[in-house]
Amino acid sequence: MRPPEIGHATLVSCDVFDTLLHRDHRSETRRLRDVAVLASRRLAECGFVRDPATVWRTRIDVQRHAYRALDLADPSGDVRFADIVDAMSQILALDARGAAILHEAEIAVERRQLAPNQPLFSWLGTQAKAGRRIIAVSDTYHTAATIAHLLDTLAPGHPIAAIHTSADYDATKRTGAIFPKVLHVEGVHPGDVLHIGDDFTADVAMARAKGIRAWQVVRPRHVRLRRKMDAVRARLLHALSPTGPSARLGSRFA
Repeated sequence: MRPPEIGHATLVSCDVFDTLLHRDHRSETRRLRDVAVLASRRLAECGFVRDPATVWRTRIDVQRHAYRALDLADPSGDVRFADIVDAMSQILALDARGAAILHEAEIAVERRQLAPNQPLFSWLGTQAKAGRRIIAVSDTYHTAATIAHLLDTLAPGHPIAAIHTSADYDATKRTGAIFPKVLHVEGVHPGDVLHIGDDFTADVAMARAKGIRAWQVVRPRHVRLRRKMDAVRARLLHALSPTGPSARLGSRFA
């Protein structure tokens, strides 16, 4: 990793997914399918028989409707995972135990499919020792507590001193709305901050629009291509199903 130019920054802000924690080659479709398989298995162990295809389709539908509603009501805000789980539980007729299983299955899959960006963590550790404050700022439906769990589990001893998420602030990097809130909470000026992330719009353009210096880190091209191919493969498998996507998903999950 080519180290960023730290300049006069006293605070380093980092994106989480595909920056601090690298996702593997699986597409989001594949990841959510894996979550559905694990959730279905764990639900069955507790007496809730819900096939993986139904769990997957429910998750996709709930998430899609949640973001559509958000776009109409509050485009700068974000959806919360707790609300997604609550809606899924109602549709799938699950009690509190079932809802907890849905939540735990997602986090379990995240732990399996994420890996720490060791060169970046090493560089951040050096900056922390030099007296700079290190924080994480993420556009995610997860809370800071969940992100802290993932970081503590996958990168024990990390230098992240605080975590700010769009779910907690109801404001995103993609719209730029979260940056002023983070600056206020951290008690710093835009010129004091260096933000690092992989998404050009959310992590670079919007940060710079708020007066924050930004540094983009990009995953290798082969990882991005494999992820796109994985997503295309999933869509083709579903589209080629003679009885529709749900039936095909059921056969894939079996």
